[in-house]
Amino acid sequence: MPIAFPTLLCGIILSQHLGILVKDDIPCKRKSTLSLDYRLFEGAHSANIATPSVQQSSATLTRKQMIADLKDVSKALGEKKSKLDRVIQALELEEDAEVMKGEQEDKEDAAAGSSEDEQVEDSDESPTI
Repeated sequence: MPIAFPTLLCGIILSQHLGILVKDDIPCKRKSTLSLDYRLFEGAHSANIATPSVQQSSATLTRKQMIADLKDVSKALGEKKSKLDRVIQALELEEDAEVMKGEQEDKEDAAAGSSEDEQVEDSDESPTI
């Protein structure tokens, strides 16, 4: 964060002393072009972030092409759904394991607590904490 402090300090000084900054000191604002690296649109992830800029009109699609496109979309969604189902299943298994572990600890605590109660009942002394 070495750049933030001087920027903050200059901002405070300039806001308190308006005469320091003149119109010639203000940098001009230029419109910069947005450049994207071609590698962003390559690979398996590109389908998730880049859509084709020119959509095919539905009038030029034949029924066979439309059916093939819909099957491709259905297959892609099915693969994503199966991945999501596996994640849900893994989380449910972890949750069940934690519940079972908690129940087992509760049983052990209850068993340990009852043995302490039995010891206190047998003795004439009060329990020490």
